[in-house]
Amino acid sequence: MQHNLIYKYFKKSKAYAQAIGLEKSNLVGAKIFLDFLICMWRYGFLPQDYFVIGNGYTLSKYEKQRFFSTKRSDWVQRQLNNPNYVHCLKNKAEALKIREDLVCRNWLYPREASLEKFVAFVAETPTLIAKPVNGSCGHGMEKHNLKNTLPDYLSKLYNHFVESDMLLEECLSAHDDIYLGTTALSTFRIFTLIDRDGNVNILKAKYRVGTGNSITDTDDGCVAYPISIKYGVIEGPGINEELNSKLYYYHPGCNKLMVGLKIPLWDKVLETITKAALRIP
Repeated sequence: MQHNLIYKYFKKSKAYAQAIGLEKSNLVGAKIFLDFLICMWRYGFLPQDYFVIGNGYTLSKYEKQRFFSTKRSDWVQRQLNNPNYVHCLKNKAEALKIREDLVCRNWLYPREASLEKFVAFVAETPTLIAKPVNGSCGHGMEKHNLKNTLPDYLSKLYNHFVESDMLLEECLSAHDDIYLGTTALSTFRIFTLIDRDGNVNILKAKYRVGTGNSITDTDDGCVAYPISIKYGVIEGPGINEELNSKLYYYHPGCNKLMVGLKIPLWDKVLETITKAALRIP
């Protein structure tokens, strides 16, 4: 198992060498692989940090020392998050209950609802997204259009959602100003920190946009664009959140210029985020 993992990372090193314009050879791949192992041991880099987010081989020693790696991020979260509430961050249904008045879409947790409630939910929300309640990164998501569906099939589907521990949510459409022609709903990821005085600080924001025919914006083609917190505009090119060192000034698929794109209702977004952050200390 360990040998397979090492081989996987070595192959990734060779592919990464080609992606950043170096010759694709075993020697170059071995140098990058060795540098990755050193960064993992010294600075807590994970493969995502080194090969995707940080472009590890291009960083100086000083930049590597200062890089906010996933392991460092996890350490900070363990220090700051109230342990009595951490389960709410990992369970989508619990997170929705705590912020129910801030959520502007229909949702249902089948494990806590009867078949009759499920049928009523489908009648009101025939097109829905089903998500594993403890899942992440879009894995295991399903999209269903249940208009004019027979009762027997609805009963089977209800049992499937209960057994698979799925959360059901209404499908939403993007605002016209930021719609990019994708089948997945593009989303904002916004990072917050509550300080000792109880103030919510917004640290970072990005716009995650899907590509192709995916139903989730976290698939291989996902591109993340940085957002200016102060002005609510995309302030730089995006990166593919899988192995791809290319910078995207235009969104792939629709060729819309993304840098400078204004996010509508940004003040309302920040207001809602501030309220939501205070619900989980």
